[in-house]
Amino acid sequence: MRRWDERRAGEVSEYILVTHIISLLIFLMVLFSIHDLPLGFGFPVLLTFLASIASIAIIGYAVGKVVPSIPSLKQSRTPELLLLAIIFPVTFAFLWYSRSFYSAKILVLVPVVITATSFGRAAGIAAAAGASGVLFLLDYRLYGSLPADVFQANSILTGVVVLLSWLVGGLMEVERQTQQELQRLADYDQLTGLYNHRYLQENLGERIRKAAKGNLPLSLVLFDIDQFKYFNTVYGYAKGDQILAALGRLLQKEGGKSSCAARYGGDEFALVLPGKGKGGAAETACRLKVKLMEEATRTLVGREGRPPFKPFTLSIGLAAYPADGDDALALIRAAENDLFRAKYSRDKNYLYHSIISEISTMKVKEAFPTLQVLVALINIKDRYTFGHSERVMSYALALGEKLSLSQQEKENLRYGAYLHDLGKIEVDSAILTKKGPLTPDEREAMENHTVWGAEMVKPLVFFQEISQILRSHHENYDGSGYPDGLRGEQIPLPARIVRLADSFDAMTTDRPYRQALSLEEAAGELLRYSGTCYDPALVPPFLEAVREVYGKQ
Repeated sequence: MRRWDERRAGEVSEYILVTHIISLLIFLMVLFSIHDLPLGFGFPVLLTFLASIASIAIIGYAVGKVVPSIPSLKQSRTPELLLLAIIFPVTFAFLWYSRSFYSAKILVLVPVVITATSFGRAAGIAAAAGASGVLFLLDYRLYGSLPADVFQANSILTGVVVLLSWLVGGLMEVERQTQQELQRLADYDQLTGLYNHRYLQENLGERIRKAAKGNLPLSLVLFDIDQFKYFNTVYGYAKGDQILAALGRLLQKEGGKSSCAARYGGDEFALVLPGKGKGGAAETACRLKVKLMEEATRTLVGREGRPPFKPFTLSIGLAAYPADGDDALALIRAAENDLFRAKYSRDKNYLYHSIISEISTMKVKEAFPTLQVLVALINIKDRYTFGHSERVMSYALALGEKLSLSQQEKENLRYGAYLHDLGKIEVDSAILTKKGPLTPDEREAMENHTVWGAEMVKPLVFFQEISQILRSHHENYDGSGYPDGLRGEQIPLPARIVRLADSFDAMTTDRPYRQALSLEEAAGELLRYSGTCYDPALVPPFLEAVREVYGKQ
């Protein structure tokens, strides 16, 4: 229990204790006033006995409130039960003995109020009903019947007692529910239903102490969603929340009763596995990883039935007590370090997706230096095309100037030409650098780079038009290209421009499968395929533009 929780529970307990003491004092006050007894000695024996019992109950109850401070007795209701066991029979014994019901019947409020404050509304109403029934029974035994005035008085008193027990018990239940809700808000993540980061740290520390005391192993597993920003941007934040909620439910279900599952960060989850060493924890983590990825993929697919372009993946970090740390902070740090190694020891594809996620909210000018890193990654994969993207961009912009495109159109053309081969980051390097002819499967993989590139830039809001350039820059003017078989002006103008610039640079650059062509030889090839591969209206101004570029070089 946290300090604020302990403080609030202590304050409420104090109010309950004062209420109970006041009830007992009312009992004694009525007792003394009925018999007109002065304070001091000379009490009748029975009254002295009853007063002693009441005093003992007060002292015992006060002591009982101190005793539960012992941890093992914190949840005990023994003091309240002990008090009620004394006060209920004493109350009705006094009523029977005194025979002065009209002035003493108010005493039935004492046990009812104590019950309602201690055990809630339902118990209070039950106590009120029981006390009222006993009251009617005593009157019946005393009078041999129930006179009208006695019945009316008892009925009114019953209504008052029941309503009072309902009110007092209800207020106590509201307080207890408020405490539970505050505890839930303090301990749980509202979206996933899992424990939150703060509670995880507290709970992990407690579990480590128990593990140390029992000389038992304990493991901590961190699950991190790879490039979760990508899915948020492409599918929307509402879908991202659905994924997190689904993963939270699955972790609760599959983690096991003894484990502690928590949402560690925005897209990170943690699972504490007491009693498991690193081997057992790794097996559990791998099993859960598969199930979590399947659940997230089902959530992404939804009703549309189309699998996501980018597979949903998770990374795992694992640490075990005591090998990796002997306290909560050290164990968490060790798991984070293991997670970091798992994420960033992969191939360059992972680095690429990380960069895309980072620039998804940037403006174009802010993102350009980072985009240069992406192109460098492609160049690393395919050393034969080093500088290819820069040259294609240069040729495309030269033609854009000839066509008097607007400033915005030239900006789109700049980035589309620069990133036109972005999808090759998904193509195996062996295919990119193969010297012989490609197999059908290899050709299919190579051709898919146009689709992959377009899908990759979808998270970038300012690249929506550019994605069409990446997708269509291998479409042919006669409809024989890929991936969509567009023809003529169905192909966006920037894509037709990049098609020319890309082919020209490929022809004039050494490749694994052939030597570079001269400027005039490449010009002849463009003219030869004008109207089939290339827009015939663009070939002449393009050749004019590249000759000017060559002249400047």
